[in-house]
Amino acid sequence: MHYPVADPADWNKVGRLSPLDRLRLAFRDVRFHRRARSRDGIELHQVTASAQPLAPDAVVLLCVGKDIAKHLPSFLAHYRRLGVARFAFVDDQSSDATPQILRAAPDVDVYRSNVGFRQASGGLLWRDMLLERYGRHRWYVSIDSDEYLVFPGCESRPLAAFIADLDRSGRTRAMAAMLDIYADGPIGDNTVDVGTDAFPTAVSPLYDGTGYRLTEERFCTAVRGGPRYRLFGTDMRLTKFPLVYADRALQFAGGSHHGPLPITRNFSPVQCVLLHHKLTPDAVEDFARIAASGSHYNGSVYYKRILDHGAFGSHTDFRFEGSQRYLGSEALVAAGFMQDLR
Repeated sequence: MHYPVADPADWNKVGRLSPLDRLRLAFRDVRFHRRARSRDGIELHQVTASAQPLAPDAVVLLCVGKDIAKHLPSFLAHYRRLGVARFAFVDDQSSDATPQILRAAPDVDVYRSNVGFRQASGGLLWRDMLLERYGRHRWYVSIDSDEYLVFPGCESRPLAAFIADLDRSGRTRAMAAMLDIYADGPIGDNTVDVGTDAFPTAVSPLYDGTGYRLTEERFCTAVRGGPRYRLFGTDMRLTKFPLVYADRALQFAGGSHHGPLPITRNFSPVQCVLLHHKLTPDAVEDFARIAASGSHYNGSVYYKRILDHGAFGSHTDFRFEGSQRYLGSEALVAAGFMQDLR
């Protein structure tokens, strides 16, 4: 199934699977469960624990990160405002101020492991281990530190209201399109301090308003396109499931960063957006570190291609005639980037 869609207004036409499609996906689920790497020998140690009680219906945020100090002030401020009650971070041997910032936060539990990111299936095994610690039959935000969840009306509605929308529509996860946000000029010219609690659009207010396409892939409905594809040809999948209900069937390992198991639940119209703050003023240094670590997909191949491209550097200007300025969640709904389940 392929949808060469450039207009986000058509995104709600995808994700309608036939009974035969669902049967095929169910068999694929069985194979993916079998391929999940064993947790044997993988340990997760709690370094600090919040003293605040955790209600049975409280939302827990799961995050895995390394050297993410610059994102943490705005990241924590954003998700606290949305109503996240507890943050569970796996600190993957950070060497910057990440451990100090996390340990000083009263609503954060910090974990470390005896293995690295790649040995833990890109952190997916850690996320499954955290599910067992905090319990099933609970909603979780599962996210990276440079991803900011936006849903219809999020400026005035808490996360609990959006979860109620999902419950009413019979959904146990929300699919998000990732929109890379970027500066209004060359990335190296941006003098705004990234390491503040300001929303990231203060630094990177623009995103691509056109040029996307949708495909039904083996893990999920996928959005592809965006500025990294437009400038460098890196055809990265731009969909994730940042909000999931942890029933007995949910499993991260064996699936993908872009689609947990069971994959039969991963074919859907887009209900929310992740503003992806990857193209920061120091993206060149960040991409070089990711490429050297080889910790991302296929040895960080996409980051290596971008670094090898002559158009990438502090001089890079991501703006084009289809750039749009972020004006809030309702503008994204109006443009068709996400459904409003209300």
